[in-house]
Amino acid sequence: MDKKYFLELLLKHRKGMATAEEKQFLIKFYDAVASEADVIELMDADEKQALKQDIQNAIWGEIQQQEKKNVVVLKTRYLRKIAAVVFVLVCATSALFLVRNQHSQNNFTQPGKIQQQSNVFMVLQDGSRVILSHGSKLICAPGFDSLAKREVYLSGQAYFDIKHDSSRPFIVHTGNVFTTVLGTAFNIKAIPGEKVITVTVTRGKVKVSDESKLIGVIIPNQQIVYNKGAASATKTHITAAVFTGWTTEHDLYLEDVTVAEAARLFEERFKVKIGFGDDSVKNKRFTTSFDNRASLDQALRSTCAFNDATYSYNKDKTLITINAKTN
Repeated sequence: MDKKYFLELLLKHRKGMATAEEKQFLIKFYDAVASEADVIELMDADEKQALKQDIQNAIWGEIQQQEKKNVVVLKTRYLRKIAAVVFVLVCATSALFLVRNQHSQNNFTQPGKIQQQSNVFMVLQDGSRVILSHGSKLICAPGFDSLAKREVYLSGQAYFDIKHDSSRPFIVHTGNVFTTVLGTAFNIKAIPGEKVITVTVTRGKVKVSDESKLIGVIIPNQQIVYNKGAASATKTHITAAVFTGWTTEHDLYLEDVTVAEAARLFEERFKVKIGFGDDSVKNKRFTTSFDNRASLDQALRSTCAFNDATYSYNKDKTLITINAKTN
């Protein structure tokens, strides 16, 4: 890499003279060059901001492009911004997903034939949990739990249950609106083509802002509805459960989760307590799906079948225990 040439292109970019090919070169090789201290020192604030904006535009352009193509799962490497994050994973729930397991149970969808109406349950690397509505997309950074900020880009609707970290805020970008939390549970609806972005809190506290101002801070059973055209917002008291009901209305696809993560999801969905008699089962990973009519026993049978485990109830049926299967 010729650093002198790279800096010459930065200067052209700042003056608005860089060609489309030169801009793509800057974005492509930024990560490789900007990590060197002497290059960073030679960039002024305008150059840094201009390149940052270009990379952000590239990210949203990729989302829009994939919506037209109806892609299955696309993993594309974007390059690091100064004091920001690499966004590389596009998750699309409107099409088929790669499924690694070959089992199916009763009301569970046959692996490899995930229905287009499935929601997706995933756990991010920092331990935060997300249910992504069918047809929605999320861009996130593998390893972002090691960065100063945990940032994701959402197109569509998602329910977030964020792992608390007082030193590193979690930020969800939805167009010009961004939602900032430390550790809480909330729902964001930002459907492309709709006039409003809706943020609803079920637990904790959420701060909603746009590019120029703080829109508001909301707590459980409060909601902010942001009008994109008028750049205005209303804050109301609501029943949060009404706005998160979609998470159980469709089939659910579990994307590469551990047994412990699946168990926690079942605890919340079926209002039960699940423990482990054998810790070796907890961290086993699997991928599966089940429809919204599946019972607790069907969910547990499928999970245990995938992971060579068994489950049992205690005498009062107040606790379910999962153990490794014995030979």
